[in-house]
Amino acid sequence: MSLLTPTFARALRVAVIALALLPLSAGAGRAAGNPVQTENGLPGSPGWLLPAATGPAVEVYASETSVLPGESVSLHVSTNPAAGYRILVYRLGWYGGAGARQVACVPGCTTDKPGIPHGPQPPGPDGAIRAGWPVTDTFTVGSDWTSGYYLVEAQLTTGPQAGRVATTYVIGREPPGRAAATIVQVPVNTWQAYNGWGGSSLYNFSSAGGSDPAHRVSFDRPYDWTLPGAQGPLHWELPLVRFLEREGNDVSYQTDVDTHRDPGSLSRYRLVITAGHGEYWTRQERDAQDGARDRGTNLAFLAANIGYWQIRYEDGERTIVAYKSTDDPNPDPSAKTAMFRELQPLRYECELLGVQHAGGLLNWGTSDYVVPAAMAGDRWFANTGLTAASTLRGLVSVEADSIPPGATAAWSCGHAVTVVFHHEAGSAWAGNADAVRYTAPSGSEVFSAGSLQFVWGIDDFSPDGLGHGLVDPRLQQFMRNALSELTEPPNVLPPRVAASAPPSAPSGAPPGAAPTVPPRSARITPRSVQAAVRTPGPAQRDTEGAEPAERSAVPAGIRATPRVRPGRRPFRPGSRGPTPRAPSRASS
Repeated sequence: MSLLTPTFARALRVAVIALALLPLSAGAGRAAGNPVQTENGLPGSPGWLLPAATGPAVEVYASETSVLPGESVSLHVSTNPAAGYRILVYRLGWYGGAGARQVACVPGCTTDKPGIPHGPQPPGPDGAIRAGWPVTDTFTVGSDWTSGYYLVEAQLTTGPQAGRVATTYVIGREPPGRAAATIVQVPVNTWQAYNGWGGSSLYNFSSAGGSDPAHRVSFDRPYDWTLPGAQGPLHWELPLVRFLEREGNDVSYQTDVDTHRDPGSLSRYRLVITAGHGEYWTRQERDAQDGARDRGTNLAFLAANIGYWQIRYEDGERTIVAYKSTDDPNPDPSAKTAMFRELQPLRYECELLGVQHAGGLLNWGTSDYVVPAAMAGDRWFANTGLTAASTLRGLVSVEADSIPPGATAAWSCGHAVTVVFHHEAGSAWAGNADAVRYTAPSGSEVFSAGSLQFVWGIDDFSPDGLGHGLVDPRLQQFMRNALSELTEPPNVLPPRVAASAPPSAPSGAPPGAAPTVPPRSARITPRSVQAAVRTPGPAQRDTEGAEPAERSAVPAGIRATPRVRPGRRPFRPGSRGPTPRAPSRASS
């Protein structure tokens, strides 16, 4: 007789889940169960975040956004004036709190090589600025390197700024044939969209002289992390990475570009996490996320303002095209580089996330999330200590997502969503924020955090070393519970119970409007929601009155100013030192 009786099987499932919910020790040396645990059991390298050089003293970019084990990375370095330098490569993670481990030095950790000046090139025929520098250095990714964020620092060894660095990042992918439980999609498109190196970005505030935004930006240039709005992984992404790896999650990483090239790759994982400010996606990326969900893969969007602008690539995915308007000369209305909600057919972000960015003048301060009364007893709140009306301090950033105006939790772009956390500001345009969960017809679960600062509640890393002071053990346990369920093997648990009452369309919907989203070719969107989510609300236009406010924006890294200790100014994402506060402007 089989020992796997129904009673025994249920007991086994309960035991497995209970073990999964226990926090893992941060100490090195625990038994390794996956590559991330093995990697983080190695000694870390304190002091890895070196002070940034100023001006063009040293600059660096990579010819690749991501690489596989065994592949080589080509680097392009300029020192102006000429000076000695070396390359230091670190993998970012937990490492017992150290945050990184050094994995390579070129030409050596105590040797250097001479550098020479290079500079910006004039815009190419397509208007994009490319550095066009020769390859100065290469390193090979070891066959045993673990998938992750790899920080590349070009460190000056001579001259008045000796010891200071310029930085770029390369994402190490996992080897073919292996699929971790979780894949993290890294938002390199957004990094590049806000990059004004050479005088050109997709925003006028970081383009030379406040000039018109470019329609094309290139990966073939350094990142200028000192410009207004510069977006990088240290601000919104590294706290998430540190938490995932501290907890021993079986996780790997790939970029926007990798998802674009292989949209089916997301469906190989139990959970897809979109990290950070994933504002810019190609059509293929959106298709990949939709397709993964519809095939049963769980999704987690652990930030906000995600999948907002559609872009396309040129030049072998080394150039981003973004007119940020339906005036894009591409004649295909579904391929315009505009907001996804402006395309034909319409593709609202909330159809995927359950919530979306409302737009508007982002001039309110950071605020708190509150647990709705209806969440008392929810399975994701087990052992957290969170109860009805509990407050999570400071986690709602200016860049936040919410249930769209005209919609409700019972019908948010076709989904019956559970509002897990909420901030009430009076309206979506005034700063409402919602963290939500829903179950798709495929059975996949989707969680959207609704705020860029959400991850500051699970890890206290900040580039200035001060931290944000917002880590909440209750939220950490909430995330353990959520990740345990979202990464559980298929068919381990009984089928989840559907909502007690089916969702219904909001009042004002056309007769017969379905509560769930039908195939795109036959989609019916309630008029009240369609009017509200398609365009920004009152006073949502920029100073020229020509476009929605989203199109000329100071991004969240500036507006959502982190908590600042007395006597210190706020810092800019990606930089080492503090920077002045930028004035409040419109949404991204």
